[in-house]
Amino acid sequence: MDRFENSSNNQPQINNHHHAKTQESFRQNSSFAEKILDVSGIFSLHSDDHDIRKVTREKVENMLYAKQLDQAQKEIPYLGQQAINPWLWENKVQTEILANLLREFLSHAMENAPLVFIKKFEHARKLQILTAKLYGVPSDQIRDEQLLDAKSLQRGIHHLPKDELTSSLFHFLMEKSIQAGLLNEKIPAKKPHKSPPLHPRILSFKMHMEEQGFARKHIRNYVTCVQQLFMWLCANVRVFAATSPDAISILQIQNEHLLMYRTYKLKLIKEGLCSPITFEHSIYAIRSFYGFLRDRYGYNAPLQRFRAISAPRYSPREIPTDEQIDALFQVVKQYARDPILEQLGYRFMLDLGLRLSEVANIKWKDINLGARTIVTHSKGKKAHFLPLSVELKKLLLEVQNYPSATYVMGKTPSIIKRELYENFKLYAMIAAWPFPGGVHLFRHIFITRLAYKKRLPQAIKEVARVKMLNTVGLYIHMANQDEHLISEINKLNYD
Repeated sequence: MDRFENSSNNQPQINNHHHAKTQESFRQNSSFAEKILDVSGIFSLHSDDHDIRKVTREKVENMLYAKQLDQAQKEIPYLGQQAINPWLWENKVQTEILANLLREFLSHAMENAPLVFIKKFEHARKLQILTAKLYGVPSDQIRDEQLLDAKSLQRGIHHLPKDELTSSLFHFLMEKSIQAGLLNEKIPAKKPHKSPPLHPRILSFKMHMEEQGFARKHIRNYVTCVQQLFMWLCANVRVFAATSPDAISILQIQNEHLLMYRTYKLKLIKEGLCSPITFEHSIYAIRSFYGFLRDRYGYNAPLQRFRAISAPRYSPREIPTDEQIDALFQVVKQYARDPILEQLGYRFMLDLGLRLSEVANIKWKDINLGARTIVTHSKGKKAHFLPLSVELKKLLLEVQNYPSATYVMGKTPSIIKRELYENFKLYAMIAAWPFPGGVHLFRHIFITRLAYKKRLPQAIKEVARVKMLNTVGLYIHMANQDEHLISEINKLNYD
């Protein structure tokens, strides 16, 4: 991981938290001995345990970290990153890659970095599936000549990602095919399609969002949604037929044209080619674009009846047990290049519910180890005080002895995010986690745990740092949901 190590001279103690404009998740008094949540009415007043005037730091920490108190640490042997590829070979390649030629290709990649090796494995597995479908045979019955056939190679080149790792796979197979006399020469790789140029107004919209500090993914998605609208208009509406998407006259786009596009997207939903959430995001992006045009250029937005539909945002999912979470962290301790630093990154997400981008941007000036607090910077650049768990403080004390740099987790936030995300996929695979998704699952675990402790939604909202109370419900997942709800309903007393 692109990490730094903080020297002992660079003490991560904050003595000037008051310079930052923060919204405290628990407020400090002059002695810093007692903290209270900054939302009146969060707790019911049926007993002293829930009296907002008596919510101490101890109670907040117990809500967040009760499971960690007095938890015994198990000693495990350290194997390091060099042990990951042998594990992948034994547990993934030998069980899932059944074609000898593909195994030979992967055997040459055993010295690659684990993240490279796993991607080559995934490409080989996908090619195996494509070839089996092409010839109508099970994967374990694919013959070498079928993999080396020109038709099979062309199909794979068309469907697999266009990157260097895929190129190395097809270079290997085409060399084998030429040696076997099945090909006379290598199949030329098709050049990837260049993205069409953007309309000047879309470029202005993009720059506006960048100036406002929106995330790159958000900007990319919104730009794509507007570009798709322009491309559809040029392909389907006569008045725009002779125009390219980057030269379309926005003043010519009428309400009827937008409603036609909305109808087209609704049809895609019915055909299962578009989800209601994707539709909703597309409508919001286009409305946001027209809002920008109105504010910047005085455009009259033709948005009558151009609205989203009600789309379910909640998707119940399984949450790992405590044993499964422990197993994952054991894998991190065994296989990570820097077990301390990577445990710290995942602990920030699990113990505090931090988002990946928030973890990557934590600076030493945000941390006060003496008071055991951290200032987190969430969406909208809002800052919040949160208490550090015992485990987090322990890991931070070890990391502070690394050579100094600005960020706790490394030198470059973009590299920190990418490596934490991709390494998590490897660790989850080794730990036999059956849960789909990436590191954002930790945030779901954090909020679900708070709900299981029967904390009120208002309290969870503050600790989870979300704007809307109904957002809390999107993160709460219950195992055996039906039985749990029936049990809770049966406890109600209407007398």
